[in-house]
Amino acid sequence: MALKHPLDGARERLKRADKNIQQLNREITDFLAPVPSLTLDVDMPASKPIITDGDRVAWEKLVKFLKAGIVGPRFSVLAGEIIHHLRSVFDHVAWQLSSPDFQANSPTQIEFPVFKERPRLCGIAKKKICGYCRKVEGIPSPSALARIEALQPYLRADPSRYPLWIIHDLDRIDKHRELVLTVYIMQMNISANAQVSAIGEQMPWELKPRNVRLVGSPTNVEMKVKMAAQITLGEFNRRDDQPLIPTLQNFLRFTSDAVESFAEEFA
Repeated sequence: MALKHPLDGARERLKRADKNIQQLNREITDFLAPVPSLTLDVDMPASKPIITDGDRVAWEKLVKFLKAGIVGPRFSVLAGEIIHHLRSVFDHVAWQLSSPDFQANSPTQIEFPVFKERPRLCGIAKKKICGYCRKVEGIPSPSALARIEALQPYLRADPSRYPLWIIHDLDRIDKHRELVLTVYIMQMNISANAQVSAIGEQMPWELKPRNVRLVGSPTNVEMKVKMAAQITLGEFNRRDDQPLIPTLQNFLRFTSDAVESFAEEFA
């Protein structure tokens, strides 16, 4: 069956990545199901958490689980497959943007460039083409080339935290060095409710008061601190520790948006 749109292949790969993320999420949820989470109620202004015997047992189990720190290779393999799908999507886009002649004569040269540092200018006098230009040499559209450059990590304030670079980097590690490692982390969510006295000036025809001024300190502050075990990629230790599934979902959304930004090139 012929593709209806040049980007349909990339879109199908994104659908596959989405299904794999859902499957991995189910498996991680089942894996972490026996591990308790811990929620502490903190009553202000005393600022002392209310810890029950059940809380202490849950904490001991949670710490024991975290100290074990051993995750089977399956999660690493599944995460690596998802990352590879996302990285391959960009190469599919570069292929579709390339001219038919270049596809026929230089198929292995076509690749979506991902550069953490700005590439050096091409050495035209020496008849050398920089790595960046070599990858996009077969793309004739100036607007497509501009879109590709606009996505480059080197244009960001912190390229190492940019999704395209992380996807590229993790895919490279998974293919050439070792499987992407997974580790346990602690995720802490803090929520609070407080009552604060205030006075304000409000005329009868006004819907809300003006010149609101707080009176005294907050009273009856109730805080809940929740801690739970999560799984993340070991490579995230160099960046921000984030749970694996939300991170992969963010990468999927980023890749999908990037792919659709090239749709106008085929209109």
